[in-house]
Amino acid sequence: MTDHALASPREVGAIDSCWRRLIPSWPLVVAVAALARLLAQPQALLNDPDTYLHVAAGRWMISHIALPVHDPFSYTMAGASWVPHEWLAEIVLAAIYNIAGWSGLVLLTAACFALTMAILARFLLRRAEPFSVLIMTILAAALAQGHVLVRPHILTFPLLVLWSGELFATREEGSRPPFSLLPLMIVWANLHGGFMFGVALAGFVLIEAVLFPASGRSRFDEAKRWGLFVLLTAGAGLMTPNGVAGFLQPFRLLAMPALKSSFVEWQSPDFQHFPALEACLLGLIALGFTTGARLQPMRLLLVLGLSHMALQSVRNAELLGFVAPLAVAPHLGPKIADLIRELPTSSFSRYAARLCAPASRAAVALAVLVMAGASLPLLLHPIERKDGRQTPAKALAAARRMGLLSGRVFNSEAFGGYLIFEGVPSFIDGRIEMYGNSFLARYMKAQSGDAATLGALLDRYHVTWALLAPTQGAAMRIESLDGWRRVYGDADAVIDVRTDARRFR
Repeated sequence: MTDHALASPREVGAIDSCWRRLIPSWPLVVAVAALARLLAQPQALLNDPDTYLHVAAGRWMISHIALPVHDPFSYTMAGASWVPHEWLAEIVLAAIYNIAGWSGLVLLTAACFALTMAILARFLLRRAEPFSVLIMTILAAALAQGHVLVRPHILTFPLLVLWSGELFATREEGSRPPFSLLPLMIVWANLHGGFMFGVALAGFVLIEAVLFPASGRSRFDEAKRWGLFVLLTAGAGLMTPNGVAGFLQPFRLLAMPALKSSFVEWQSPDFQHFPALEACLLGLIALGFTTGARLQPMRLLLVLGLSHMALQSVRNAELLGFVAPLAVAPHLGPKIADLIRELPTSSFSRYAARLCAPASRAAVALAVLVMAGASLPLLLHPIERKDGRQTPAKALAAARRMGLLSGRVFNSEAFGGYLIFEGVPSFIDGRIEMYGNSFLARYMKAQSGDAATLGALLDRYHVTWALLAPTQGAAMRIESLDGWRRVYGDADAVIDVRTDARRFR
């Protein structure tokens, strides 16, 4: 006989009560699953050249106790005005890197994403049954997966979901605007330029409230209280060291056609490589025809707008994944729940319903312990960055041995962040808004292999050596230019030098 069988009824009840306190909630389950998924491939979170730029910028700010409002990293734009709109996130990334290296940054990114998914699940459970919530969170995770990288925007994912969820919840309840969220907007504005979406969403809710006022309120009342909230939200977005310049920064990026035509994350998605977006769009269409639910016109307009943004630029896919479910859940959730209630229940469905309730402190502590255990191998065996497409370590070491670092380099944009991280002034890097559309257009033409443009840039900026990805047109063309020869090559980078470099020294 077991100890449980020998126990008294009171003891059995105490044991069962203890186990019930350890039952997790769906948000905890989602968070643990999201963290485990990312930690299974930690190197994938570092596959972005701008990671090095952000860490280097944060280290500069920590070292100088100042903001780099004039470019300290490139030689082509040395001293030019730079709006460090991600300054707070860059300091956070640099501080974590100084403490725990690349492993610490991977864990921070994974934790932010896990928290985001948990917050999303909790909001959705207010209006939808668990199986629908799981489907929506899985799709949201799939849509955001390609943008889950060690970059400043990852720190704002939880803020985006919390902000959006509270705005929609407030509208559904007909209560006053969530003025307590305004400090959240201040933090968001200092972390990343994506805060402008939060401001825009507040403006959308204002219009919705005026057109469809809450029960017992006039349109004038809604305009007053939500108008004040939008004004305060915009004011909170201006509370950064950059002021109006930081507020306008996202619009500068949108006004750069060369950016949209050159960088994959700013281009329209390819469904062959991004099936999650296709599945999401087809799912929305299927729900519209099968559930009989009718969205409020403004919510339908919002979903269409988010879908358009995702189809215009792959980097906007997470907005569709995170915000659209929160917008439609109050309308689709009850309809789907009614359809499911007509089906026979099972022990599994009843258990799934139990996980909808908030978890106890003991269950939360257990989940945190599980996630800490999953993170332990990464801390015990720290990540070491090796030679790769964004980190041409061997090529840079060769350039150092040849004494090339004292000259000016023409580099692939993907190498810019790594060069800055290693203390080498770059020709170009990920701060595209600082370089401007004209500079970027000329650079991309040269990178494509246009000999005249390439030669003109090399001469204009007194370039003495080039560090390029071997598959780029410029790498194939530069050898044919007078006064240039190749001195190094590997699978990730090639080095060419100017044979008459002395005239530029």
